[in-house]
Amino acid sequence: MNGRFPHPKRYWIYMGIILVCAILLFLNIFRVDARICEKAFWEFAKQDWQLFIAFLIEELIIAGIIFLFSVMAGRISIKRNKDIVAQREKVKFLGIEPSEYDYIWFDFSYTERALILKQEGKFKLCVDEYCDGSENWKCVSEACIYDDLSTLKKALFYEFDFFCEENAELDKHGDEIYREFAVGE
Repeated sequence: MNGRFPHPKRYWIYMGIILVCAILLFLNIFRVDARICEKAFWEFAKQDWQLFIAFLIEELIIAGIIFLFSVMAGRISIKRNKDIVAQREKVKFLGIEPSEYDYIWFDFSYTERALILKQEGKFKLCVDEYCDGSENWKCVSEACIYDDLSTLKKALFYEFDFFCEENAELDKHGDEIYREFAVGE
């Protein structure tokens, strides 16, 4: 949970209503099944058909309520996510000057950054992580030296669990996979 951007109380109220309605949706099936006594459709009497139609209407109403509150909760989450992205964008260069480094890469969620400096043909790497509590970046790795950029990209992916556009891509399931590079990348 993000302490700086918590969901408002009404979000949790909406989620509670969704949960209660989902339970009602499920329990309503058992209520109607017990009243109809597991009869087949061709054995239904007029009263059974009325009960069944009422059941369908109740299910649609409950599903509609779930949909409505899901949309309302979704809007709150979208606004919260936009606030988080705006805040991350505002602080992404906090504590450094972009001109100090040859490359500055951010992970997909903008919670980590890789600071890369080219010195004497080698690449020096530091990885920082953003702390919401202190609202500052802290170094999470000691400076590492790599002979070339492709080795550094592999190290970021496999050793630091750092996934960014420069070294990873998202597969069809949204999982990060190492990106193979063409010569010269």
